[in-house]
Amino acid sequence: MSLLYIIVIAIVVIVLIILGIIAANYKKSGPQAALIVYGSGLGSRGVNKDSQGNKLKVVRGSGTFVLPIFQNARYLSLQSAAIDIKTEKVLSKDKIPVTVEATAMIKVGSTLQDIATAAEQFLGKKDEQRDAMADQVLRGHLRAIVGTMTVSELIEDRNKFSIEVQQQAGTDLSKMGLSIVSFVINDIRDDQNYIKALGAKEVARVQQEAAIAVANADKETRIQKAAADQDAQKAEALAATQVANAQKEKAINLAQYEQEQSIASAEAKAKADQAQATADQAYAIQEAISKKETTEAEMQVEIIKKQRETDLETQEVLRKAQENEANVVKAAEAAKAAQIAKAEADAREREVRAQAEAAAIEATARANAKQREVTALADATAIEATGKAEAEAIRLKGLAEAEAIEKKAEAMQKMNDAAKLNMALEILPQIVASVSSNLQAVDSINIYGGEGSSKILGMSQESLKQGLDVLDTMGINVPDLLDNFSTSKKVETE
Repeated sequence: MSLLYIIVIAIVVIVLIILGIIAANYKKSGPQAALIVYGSGLGSRGVNKDSQGNKLKVVRGSGTFVLPIFQNARYLSLQSAAIDIKTEKVLSKDKIPVTVEATAMIKVGSTLQDIATAAEQFLGKKDEQRDAMADQVLRGHLRAIVGTMTVSELIEDRNKFSIEVQQQAGTDLSKMGLSIVSFVINDIRDDQNYIKALGAKEVARVQQEAAIAVANADKETRIQKAAADQDAQKAEALAATQVANAQKEKAINLAQYEQEQSIASAEAKAKADQAQATADQAYAIQEAISKKETTEAEMQVEIIKKQRETDLETQEVLRKAQENEANVVKAAEAAKAAQIAKAEADAREREVRAQAEAAAIEATARANAKQREVTALADATAIEATGKAEAEAIRLKGLAEAEAIEKKAEAMQKMNDAAKLNMALEILPQIVASVSSNLQAVDSINIYGGEGSSKILGMSQESLKQGLDVLDTMGINVPDLLDNFSTSKKVETE
């Protein structure tokens, strides 16, 4: 084997040995741990020097070459650890023994100083040993803080309790290079049920407040619902009233139009009847005058006839008297007979004249009576026609008002008997007043026949009956309401 070949092999072996040494002594550190390098020749980067001049090199998230023989390196865990803490029967400020359970999350601090301090305290120790030391510190401060607070404060302000523990224990733990990530109070209890009693009292108070809140909310809900229902009923009643008023106005206008038409027809008929009555009256008067003139003419003829008969008789008596002038006795008797005949003729003339005058007076009286009868019949016909027209108009108006009232009654279904009676008392006077006003407008009434007075009174009774019928169609029975009202008053009086 040539020398060159041996040299090449030696160089390769040396290089491999050097690379192996480098690979074996190059240390890397991840984010969950710190590499602590100690020895000589540490350099200046990542080196912490304490007050006594001791140096440590801290490597995080990178790598470094550890010089064999001169340097050594170990890993220090930076991961968090959970520590369960329990203090039993610690006296609180109000002398109540309580047991507190908590959980603390601790880890090595993030600064170079904290890591170096933790390395001095825990490097080469197990995590359990580190956690046990931290547990002792936390437990002591937890006991101290429990003694400064009452049970109520511990329960009601756990956040303050936790902050106090973190602040006081954190100072001591920082001297070991540790920091508190979080501190949570899990449970606070006592063996004497003091906390339970406080809870029962608080539960009762909260339940009472909750019941009051629920009652107030229910009250407010019912008030709002009642207000909403009232507004809805008012709106419905207003709408129904508006519809009823519109229908009433329409019906009243229609009734007024029909009333005007009926009155116009009645007036036209009355005028026609009056004209016919006037014509009949004129005919009757003319007939009576003709009869009177005829009677007077006949009486005049009878008088003349009687006078002629009297003259003839007188002449006959005178003739006989002349024939018997010689005889004094006969002449005297003849004169006496003539005087008697003349007296009888005068008596007959007066009787005939009296009969003629009586007949004329009777004819005139009959003519006047006929005229008054025709006039009265014409007036009665006109009054009856006008009354019928106005009664029909009143009936139509009453029906229209009844329909409007019925609409209002449908919108007020919960109307009691007193309100119904009040409505009836408002409507009936209007109907009676309408009939009374029509009869009041008549100056005089001439009654012919046996049904005149009952017919006029029947108009008022019929109108009143129509008003009661209208109220009955609305569900308002006036006799029953009066009976119920009087019965209730009688019961109240007793």
